[in-house]
Amino acid sequence: MKTILILAAALVMGTAYSQSPIDSSTGTRHMFEFNADSVLGGLFSLDKSKTPGSSADNDSELDLRLNYAYQLPMIPRVQLGVRFNYLKDTNSSGDVENYGFQVGGIYNDSNDLRNSIYASLYVGMNWNNEFGSNLGAGNLDDEVLISTVAVGKRYSMEEWGIKHLTYIPEIALQNRNSTTGGDFEYNQSLQFRFLQFAAFF
Repeated sequence: MKTILILAAALVMGTAYSQSPIDSSTGTRHMFEFNADSVLGGLFSLDKSKTPGSSADNDSELDLRLNYAYQLPMIPRVQLGVRFNYLKDTNSSGDVENYGFQVGGIYNDSNDLRNSIYASLYVGMNWNNEFGSNLGAGNLDDEVLISTVAVGKRYSMEEWGIKHLTYIPEIALQNRNSTTGGDFEYNQSLQFRFLQFAAFF
């Protein structure tokens, strides 16, 4: 009986230590990232904006960032990604509803993407729409060049029984430049993103 228990314990421990991290050897290359900092973004963002006339104090209502990244087979520490941004906001003129699309890359310091420190760079376009009675002519539309540099750390949640999910706090520097100059000239913000998760498959 003792022999059976020892063999069973050795089998369980061997299986636990033989599990390989998610990298190119497992065939798991897809990452879906979700971010919702609608509350914390307004509390912890340090923004610097220049607007024609007087600046406005903006309060974020909803800020979503959905990201898909693919791990390159030949360079397993590099991921290429696409990102969709959606912002619902308010300012002194009225309601704001922005859509954006970005492409970029992520460099990881480890092949174990679920537990890696990383740096990312994304560039793309945003389409900003403002609605409100204070605008006079009705709606105000603007096309915005956007770039985001971020550093963060992924923490696997497998030890809590969630196998494919990771927690990803990060710090991001975002730069936005208006192509029309109608609503603003530029906006720079330092963002602390705490409500961010990713699933690997």
